[in-house]
Amino acid sequence: MSVAAGTGENFDVGRVLSQVGALIGRNFVPFFVLSLLFAGLPALLIFVIQMNMLGANPVEAMQTGAGSPYGLTTFVLFALLATLPAYVLQAALTRASIDDLTGKGVSIGAAVQAGLRYLLPLIGLGIIMSLGIGAALLVFVIPGIILAVCWIVSSPVLIVEKTGVFQAMQRSLQLTRNHRWALFGMLVLYIIVFFVINVVMGLVMGGTMGAFGGTSPALIRPTLVTGVIQAFVGSFEVMLTTVAIAAIYFELRRIKDGVGVTELASVFD
Repeated sequence: MSVAAGTGENFDVGRVLSQVGALIGRNFVPFFVLSLLFAGLPALLIFVIQMNMLGANPVEAMQTGAGSPYGLTTFVLFALLATLPAYVLQAALTRASIDDLTGKGVSIGAAVQAGLRYLLPLIGLGIIMSLGIGAALLVFVIPGIILAVCWIVSSPVLIVEKTGVFQAMQRSLQLTRNHRWALFGMLVLYIIVFFVINVVMGLVMGGTMGAFGGTSPALIRPTLVTGVIQAFVGSFEVMLTTVAIAAIYFELRRIKDGVGVTELASVFD
């Protein structure tokens, strides 16, 4: 693939975060609706199934499915199927971000179409990346983190540059080279932010579960209210992450290849 000379600039975390904030600020409603549809609702469905599995003894119920129509195997199958919409969301938010930055305006319909078009390749990419990163994490934590940083823009590469799975991973290696410490710093920042969000959510959910499910930790049952809170917070986190990955890709293409978002948008014409 022939590309223009890059700008030679360093990766600027502040600039990328500013772009993420601007993208979400201008398009919070369509972005959040997409995240709710393809991340929040599947998570809520799994939560409801899990809640139905919990009986008087939650641990035993989760292991055997006693007292519910769902066994553990069925629950795991549902959980795996619920991950599929997340791949649609990746492509949908990447498309929507490009449409916004090129002034086209965000269309939920066009975004969903893009997501469905790239579903199968993204599933393949997700499986390969998960196996690679998971194996590296089992061997030692640091190699897994390195791989996660190196492959961070594989999904937008596959979508925008229309590559194969392994070509997308190789291209991500190329784009992230010489910028991985900055990307790692951004990853750590996101982890801290999400940690704080989840601590707050845990306190809220703990209070809700205590109020409606009993005071003993062994007997506390999740409620639908906690599931809804979880779904909304999870949707927000997925939106932040997916838009950030798209923004990272745009920035890397600009500084590595000298390619602007207008040129990237031609892939959807």
